[in-house]
Amino acid sequence: MKNLIVLLLLLFSFTASAQNDALFNRATTYYNEGEYEKASENYFKIIENGEHSAAVYYNLGNCYYKLNQIAPSIYYYEKALLLKPNDREIKNNLSYAQNMTL
Repeated sequence: MKNLIVLLLLLFSFTASAQNDALFNRATTYYNEGEYEKASENYFKIIENGEHSAAVYYNLGNCYYKLNQIAPSIYYYEKALLLKPNDREIKNNLSYAQNMTL
């Protein structure tokens, strides 16, 4: 019985991971097409599925920056930086967004 539970948990995690990968790819496609709101909706679905990564938060920051919503972009860049503190791209984009508030 214990092995069955472990097997079901593994199967669920693979399914969730595949779903998040598909959402991430769809969001990236929307972003590249300039559909920033649709992209952010897909990134939020990934977060709702329980996955928190620097890439998701960084891309959310980029979406909000492109939508000229600077405060939320800073918030998501900072969340990304907490998960990946030495990432130069995150730091650079955070700096650009912070300069927009001056």
